[in-house]
Amino acid sequence: MHIEFAPRGILQIDDAKLVGGSYRNFAGRQSRFNREGDRNFALLITDALIDRKFLIENEIEFEDVIDDRFDARLRWVEAEKVADILSDLGWNIKIKPPREEGDTPFMFLPVKIKFNDRGPVIYLKSSRSTPVTLDEESIDCLDDIDILGVDLDIRPYDWEVNGSKGRTAYLQNMHVVQEIDRFAERYPEM
Repeated sequence: MHIEFAPRGILQIDDAKLVGGSYRNFAGRQSRFNREGDRNFALLITDALIDRKFLIENEIEFEDVIDDRFDARLRWVEAEKVADILSDLGWNIKIKPPREEGDTPFMFLPVKIKFNDRGPVIYLKSSRSTPVTLDEESIDCLDDIDILGVDLDIRPYDWEVNGSKGRTAYLQNMHVVQEIDRFAERYPEM
């Protein structure tokens, strides 16, 4: 995962991982954990590349280890530290304890999807085909496909109600690469 902190609090995340199962509800189906019509998914918090300048400007301690495979301006930050950084910035990071001793906790950012005149814009790319733009009617296909890669932008919505404050993550834009088997690519017309 590679995180860029853009103006207006927007997170630009490349090589993101989305949690599957009940954590992925692009269709907005009602469930034990979801109201009918509420579209959402969970962004898995993993080790991430973060701009070294951002870390220094925000006085965030990090291991100053340079990996020659990457740009020297970026630093690897462990998942638990990524969760701390995002939480300190106001993002609503959810953390569940590890299932087994020695494992890392399960950490994710819930992201909501609301369609309006400003987006979100969602592109789906399958193998060598031209990307298609998904809309409110077609986005539910993302619940059932195997996802190879995701790049996305998340915008914050800061709220205050009855003395309580919080930040909700909303999808702004997303590019999804669908994983398909190598034979399906050979026979697209079938």
